[in-house]
Amino acid sequence: MIKKYNKIINILENKYFLNKNYKINVGDNITVYYYNYLNINKKKKKNNQSFTGIVISKKGKNKFNKTFIIRNIINNIGVEITFFLYSPYINNIIINKKNKVKKSKLYYIRKYKSNKIKI
Repeated sequence: MIKKYNKIINILENKYFLNKNYKINVGDNITVYYYNYLNINKKKKKNNQSFTGIVISKKGKNKFNKTFIIRNIINNIGVEITFFLYSPYINNIIINKKNKVKKSKLYYIRKYKSNKIKI
């Protein structure tokens, strides 16, 4: 039964995710351009936004479940956003700087409040 579902998932992955190949690693400084839909006066408005930060973690086995968390400090407040890697709302992902880290999850960065985090 499980093998049957794995075959279906592989077919769907190959059909829908051929165009997007993002090679993001934990510790990279990236910029994500995404669409944000707003409801204003019962009308859906499409708004383009960007978010720049450090990738703290990656999760998920297959392409439907892959998520990553980005953290940035804005006005002395830590902001984290979780994205699905192959979401249709993501327009583009640009890698600003690649970093090598020794851990797979960088949750210890949450303790620091300054922008001067050395990775």
